[in-house]
Amino acid sequence: MKRKLLILLLTVLGCCLGSRAQFDGQWTQYMLNPGLYNAGAVGLNSDLNVHLTFREQWTDVKNAPSTFGLHVGSPLRIGNQVSGIGLIMLNENIGLFRTQWLQLQYAYKKKILGGELSLGLQGGLLQENFDASRIYIPSSDYHTSADASIPSGTIDGMIPDFSLGAWFTRSQWYAGLSCSHLLGGDISLKQKEGDAESEKTRFNVSRTLYLTGGYNIRLRNPLLSLQPSLLVMSDLVAVQTDLSAVLRYADKYWGGLDYRPGSTLGILIGTTFDFGLSVGYSYDITMVPTSGSHEVFIGYRKKIDTSRINKKQKSIRIL
Repeated sequence: MKRKLLILLLTVLGCCLGSRAQFDGQWTQYMLNPGLYNAGAVGLNSDLNVHLTFREQWTDVKNAPSTFGLHVGSPLRIGNQVSGIGLIMLNENIGLFRTQWLQLQYAYKKKILGGELSLGLQGGLLQENFDASRIYIPSSDYHTSADASIPSGTIDGMIPDFSLGAWFTRSQWYAGLSCSHLLGGDISLKQKEGDAESEKTRFNVSRTLYLTGGYNIRLRNPLLSLQPSLLVMSDLVAVQTDLSAVLRYADKYWGGLDYRPGSTLGILIGTTFDFGLSVGYSYDITMVPTSGSHEVFIGYRKKIDTSRINKKQKSIRIL
């Protein structure tokens, strides 16, 4: 079994070789919504989970990244096998570009090594849009608005997109490894079908590797727990690391810090209500002279019974 796990990890790593530029966005509250970047994390707690995350980055910078992500995950029982299914919808605006995802997830789960291994596959569509009408060209003798290399109007393109993920949970800790955009390659952006000229406009979608892990430390006060975690995100050219620590009180309130070396320091707070709703907020303080970033998390959790129930009951009259 250990050999199979090693082969799986090497396969996911190998799928990410040859990437050129980091494509995916970033989340400060990544530990609250792992299904956005790892298909193996769907259906983890045997509950229906609906997660919404909205991020506004560098609020004083025009056309700075703005990202909205929706993830829905649920357990699924087929016979004796309990698996996980999920749905991702994502919209991200950066400058004149807009990226949209609509993808489904499936995770196969198996009890091994005293824990649970979840192997996930994600697939669907990825669309890229570029609004060339918003390109600013100065009016001067040195600039011309008739440059043939500049597209006109709005151009877009769509490709099939797939990702793999592995997630292992045991007692008080977890670890995950995933690779997004397995097919990689380019999206051809064009205005309409058959427009050969706009076929020259291409947008690169690079594979991205995610490595994450976390631990739940119970403190002397039984109402308190400390949950350190990390997320390493890389295309094997650039690397981004998040180091986080969240302190929880009575599994209802939380607050913590997220450190992104050389980039930001994030402050996290949140609460969970008795009826299953969770609300979180984070603010990133940048280490460069620009404004910070806001991120809002909203989650809803509903218990789903996936146990096998024998509905045949005997009457006490015939005992």
